[in-house]
Amino acid sequence: MPSRPQLNPTLWRTCRVLSGRIRLQLLRQLHDAPGQCVSALAERVGIGISDASQELRRIQSRGLLRPEHQGVRLVYRLKSDPQVASAAPLLQALHSAFLHYPPEQDAAMAPIATGLAHERRIALVRELLKSDSAFSNLRQATRFSPAVASRHLLILETCGWVRRSRRTWSLQIPDHPLARALVKLLSTS
Repeated sequence: MPSRPQLNPTLWRTCRVLSGRIRLQLLRQLHDAPGQCVSALAERVGIGISDASQELRRIQSRGLLRPEHQGVRLVYRLKSDPQVASAAPLLQALHSAFLHYPPEQDAAMAPIATGLAHERRIALVRELLKSDSAFSNLRQATRFSPAVASRHLLILETCGWVRRSRRTWSLQIPDHPLARALVKLLSTS
């Protein structure tokens, strides 16, 4: 039996996957009714089978779900890959969100994930986890150009992760299970 390739997804790439509306809908469907095949998921979400298959592979590449054979059918379940350290806490956060929020609020997870869907934004958040900081100090700590730092801070602000008061930036963690799980992962890595 061939060995499985080692997965080592980066957190920002996982956030990029979690920022997609269709992928969030697929995750919700798998949470609410585990063990669905691609065609059933595609129909429920309202996309083509090939699109659903591609999106499921993206989610699987982040260690957040597993395909299983049931006879001749291939079905998917939300199950963390043990090789991916971030998968279990993120699935736990998604489970909590799906239990406590109605499907209409699932889209609120997209900006939370988008905020951390780039390695430079993660670097900025890590600096702000240490303490509030002036723009010049953030630039110096991250070694980003003024334009790069400004662009990523603006995205973080738009996504609800940071706020600016005069010349000082501070972390503002969104009140959501996904945001709390992401911050915990950033704090421990």
